[in-house]
Amino acid sequence: MSGLDAIRHQVLWSRLTSIADEIATTLVRTAFSLVVRDNQDYACALYDARGEMLAQSTQCTPGQAGSTPSVVRDLLATYPPETLVEGDVLISNDPWIGAGHAPDVFIATPVFRRGTLVGFTCTCAHHADMGGRLGATDAREVYEEGLIIPVTKLFSADVENEPLVRLIRRNVRMADKVMGDIRAQMAANRVGAAGLVRMMDEFGLDSLEPVADRVSAHSEAAFRKAIARLPQGETRVEVFHELTDDAGDPIRIALALSVAEDRVRLDFEGTTPQVLKPINAVLNITRAYCVFPFIATLCPDLPMNAGAFRPVELSVPEGSIVNPTYPAPGMYRSLLSYFVVEAIMAALQQIAPDRTMAPSGTYPLWIQKFAGHDRDGRPFVTHYNAQGGQGAFRDRDGNTAVVFPGNIASTSTELFEHDGPFLVERRMLVADSGGPGRYRGGLGQETVLRSLSDAPVHAALSGGRLVEPATGMEGGQPGGKGRICVNDGPPFDKAGRVDLRKGDRVRLVQPGGGGFGDPTARAAEDIRHDLQEGYITPEGAKRDYGWTD
Repeated sequence: MSGLDAIRHQVLWSRLTSIADEIATTLVRTAFSLVVRDNQDYACALYDARGEMLAQSTQCTPGQAGSTPSVVRDLLATYPPETLVEGDVLISNDPWIGAGHAPDVFIATPVFRRGTLVGFTCTCAHHADMGGRLGATDAREVYEEGLIIPVTKLFSADVENEPLVRLIRRNVRMADKVMGDIRAQMAANRVGAAGLVRMMDEFGLDSLEPVADRVSAHSEAAFRKAIARLPQGETRVEVFHELTDDAGDPIRIALALSVAEDRVRLDFEGTTPQVLKPINAVLNITRAYCVFPFIATLCPDLPMNAGAFRPVELSVPEGSIVNPTYPAPGMYRSLLSYFVVEAIMAALQQIAPDRTMAPSGTYPLWIQKFAGHDRDGRPFVTHYNAQGGQGAFRDRDGNTAVVFPGNIASTSTELFEHDGPFLVERRMLVADSGGPGRYRGGLGQETVLRSLSDAPVHAALSGGRLVEPATGMEGGQPGGKGRICVNDGPPFDKAGRVDLRKGDRVRLVQPGGGGFGDPTARAAEDIRHDLQEGYITPEGAKRDYGWTD
């Protein structure tokens, strides 16, 4: 690549990411629901006319962004390019095509320039409701989890598919909010389409395919170069989940990680078969979370496009919990898919310990769903998301109260109280919840939500590390466990549903991350700082660190 070509490549790449981020900004500013607007549970991506990913938004979730390629591929298989015209808009939330559960709705818009199809803009957003049983914490089939839409035209040549819109509105609890978010996705896609056409006009491009080939080749080469620096060979690990299979045994993720020159192969043979519980992770979501930990640990600044997915090869048994067959339920697939990341991190710890971190209290994802009628008698559906502590790193403490690896934001207290009949009575960090170590795990947090509704509120409550905490690494100690309870009732040991009456309190204690290294090696100034900030108690300092000052 000549110097001029290299400059042009970087300028084009910067423009592509800017367009993707402009899509995201438009989506957030026009979305109706709290989960998109505040939690930022979405992904935005650009594609060429072949369905090759050009770029994705800076803010996105790995699972959703990593699932958009399969949506665009299915779109092109269902609607070949010659069947698409300007003004078409396509929609799908099929878990086996997209991100693994019905609330994640994909909207794809074909982009035309001078009458020729040149690409697609695609957004995925987690919707407040897509029908089905609220939360479906005990679903045995995907049919219980909501309306499923295969790839279908929502608009044909700017004409709305009114029967489909009526079908959606009739099957969801908050029709205006759901359709508002769908239209926000459409608006965001239009902004991205206009940006792509402007870029092509400015640079004199007749096709996006050469650009896609160049940026993808660059990312693939950089990723392969990073992989080639890893020790060659195979390592095997098993990670056990506190949830159980249909026989009552702990769920097992078995992984063989092989590094051969500049390729990684992941084999999940021996992993627990799919279960009659809503925690199965379809292959798309498994693939996305298989790529993520390598990007995060080896080349975090890698431009994300089609080339970033090529060096990682998968062998995932069909019918396993990480590649289930239809109609396995998967509403809470993040309870499982995040542990794919933990398994890969455990394998990397054996071959590249300088790149890894202790297990986190941030997974699985803690997200609570509530539905009912507010103080004015109007129906509502809302979500509350708050997370625990990240595992400690080899050279620093874990981050506190973050969403990892999901990359969404925690819910704003004020916006949550505005969105539904709740008062957030308490939201605080939990002292001593970060796993002790030379580097401390991130802290968990405690939240108490009180229902203010005169009518019953239906709650679907979920979290993890309720039984087994995030373990430490290389002498580090476990973080604090999670806890979910209602009023003074017994703690939950898994996701569940409950009806809240006025005045009932939901107490959520998110777990802390594991520590890294021997706690007795922690620097005195770090212990003193933690005491001053209230991150550890005097009793914890003495018990966990031998502190006598």
